Amino acid sequence: MFLSLEFGIMSTPNALPLHRHANSSGGHPLNDGDTTFTTSKFRQQVVAQIATNRPLSSSYSSFRFRRRSDLALAIIGAFIVVLCVLHVALHTENLPRQTIMTPACVSLGNCTDSGGARTAKRMTSGERSALQSKLQEFVKARARGDEMKFLQKKTMTSQSDIEARVRQQQQEQRWQQEQQQLQKQLRQKQQQPPPPPPPPPPPEQQLQQQQQQQQIQEQNSHPVAHLNCVDHGGPIDQKIVDEMVFWSDIPSDSSYLSPMHPLRDPKTPDDVERYLTFEPDHGGWNNVRMAMETALVMSHAMGRTLVLPPEQRMYLLDHEDALGFGDFYHLDAISVEHRGFKVISMEEFLNTTGTAGELIDPVSGTARYPTKWDNVNGLWDYLRAVGNTPEWDPWECALAIPRSTDPGSITELKDTHRSIMDGTFGKPKPTLEEFNGNPTPVNASVAERMREMLADRENLCIYDEEMQGSKLIHLKVQSKPKEVRLLTHFYDWRQDLWSKRFVRDHLRYVDEIMCAAARVVEAVRVHARKNEKHNASRDDGIYDSMHVRRGDFQYTPTRLPADQLYKLSPELTEGATLYVATDERDKDFFNIFKEHYDVVFMDDFLHVIKGVDTAYYGMIDQLVAYKSRVFYGTWWSTLSGYVNRMRGYYIAKHKLEGYVDGTMNSWYFTPEERVLQMREYIPVRKPIYCREFPISWRDIDQGIDDMESTYI
Repeated sequence: MFLSLEFGIMSTPNALPLHRHANSSGGHPLNDGDTTFTTSKFRQQVVAQIATNRPLSSSYSSFRFRRRSDLALAIIGAFIVVLCVLHVALHTENLPRQTIMTPACVSLGNCTDSGGARTAKRMTSGERSALQSKLQEFVKARARGDEMKFLQKKTMTSQSDIEARVRQQQQEQRWQQEQQQLQKQLRQKQQQPPPPPPPPPPPEQQLQQQQQQQQIQEQNSHPVAHLNCVDHGGPIDQKIVDEMVFWSDIPSDSSYLSPMHPLRDPKTPDDVERYLTFEPDHGGWNNVRMAMETALVMSHAMGRTLVLPPEQRMYLLDHEDALGFGDFYHLDAISVEHRGFKVISMEEFLNTTGTAGELIDPVSGTARYPTKWDNVNGLWDYLRAVGNTPEWDPWECALAIPRSTDPGSITELKDTHRSIMDGTFGKPKPTLEEFNGNPTPVNASVAERMREMLADRENLCIYDEEMQGSKLIHLKVQSKPKEVRLLTHFYDWRQDLWSKRFVRDHLRYVDEIMCAAARVVEAVRVHARKNEKHNASRDDGIYDSMHVRRGDFQYTPTRLPADQLYKLSPELTEGATLYVATDERDKDFFNIFKEHYDVVFMDDFLHVIKGVDTAYYGMIDQLVAYKSRVFYGTWWSTLSGYVNRMRGYYIAKHKLEGYVDGTMNSWYFTPEERVLQMREYIPVRKPIYCREFPISWRDIDQGIDDMESTYI
């Protein structure tokens, strides 16, 4: 600014005289060597001469010519500034029109956007100091004759900054153009007419989609309680399917937690997890089933996670591959439905808890880690070593579950047991005869219910404090053959009934088995309606059934010839359709029955279960037999026992004849003293595995509303 002022004055005609003065604080100096120009006095002389209309002093000319070098430098400096301005202007031609950049702000790096235009920012005190410093550098460079290099350096810096900013703005412009193009395409797409809807699927596909949606909804709401056979080969008629259902849907039961569960026990942190493992029975499927039922009830009562045994081949099941409980029961669905019940595989248990060092060898007191076992016997040895393996003998005692983890609950059970056995309770020591035909009310006191439980036993096996705190409880196979069931007594009668409902409502066979059996039942009924020898069979499709176990059955008293079996089954209806569930391969064995009844076997209906796994045939036999009017079973057979239990469930559910005492139209061929076992109420007695007892199904739907106080 000062250079342009000096140049303008000195190029004016009749220039005013310019005096040299010493540096004065009253002016705005521009230092040039030792010479200082004071503009205030210069203005005063100009005004005075103009007022008097006097000619300009010739001293200015002498001064102008006297300092030719200064004049030349001023002209050169002004010319360089003009060149810089032109250079910047030429390099900013391609900038957007809304952007205006002054050379000063660009060179100093203090440009900013304001309303779409670039203008210089208001300088701070620090920026002003920087500007003054740059001007002083320029003056010094000028004194040295290096002002051209100085200006070229600044111009190069400014040009680099400009190019960087131009590239950034070009990228922003490209992004804006892309966004505008996308918006344009979107508007064009919205203006286009929508595509025509796809043609509706065929009716068969629509029905399939509806069935799939219905199945998903059912699986999300108590899937175990519902039975639908559409996806399992039928029957399509839901009435036929519903006839197979012996269980009930009680959603509130899924909220119940045992008093031993960490979420209910105030002494146990919520994140603690304890486990129960068990060894399957070495016998046939129904013995394995009973052991699993016992372990399942105990795991829930103890608030423990149930660990399933590894899959293995099962005795008497016609299957080469290893099978697990998940092949027969909805265990995963049960675990999802019930908050208080959790089930995991043995592999998961060993890979987490075992490898984490949480299983301690009680002898050494150190962690014992699992290894890869070549057979399950090595696995059972490992679990027996690291787990608490109670020596409970089902022949001598009944398992007693305290009402809580408080030590006083155990004392209460022991005192009650002692008073019952020594007669101080007020009644004599219990006997089986006392309860024959005289069931104890299901909601009676703990002492009254315990008396019936101990009618054929002497002791209690109590789930005590030591076992309650154990990380792992392992149930080994009992030494006594066939004794796989441990009778369980609960302090709280509500918990007792809940456990029985849990087995009834959730431990039923998977849908594939249930639906296959439903098809066979319907086929038997269709066949019976063609029976001209018996009116009830012809009119209603009613049939009788019997289970004849021969094969490898070890109890010889039951291996009777056919004519003797015929004489021992007088309750069968002459001429009626008779379904025979048997492992006897020679069907001519039953010729004497064919002379008196319309005899049919599963083999006659294999066409309706084509493709069903043959390992399921024994379960299908059970289910078909359970739906008969009259049933004759084989004593000591757990298959016959489960048929009667399902019959008891169904009778109690529909309040049919015998539901009050838990009796039914079932008989045994032999022994003679056991023939009428299912015709009257019989208390639990040894051996437990020989038959099922009415306490499993009689009046077990009481106390459902009272359970709400134990929900979490």
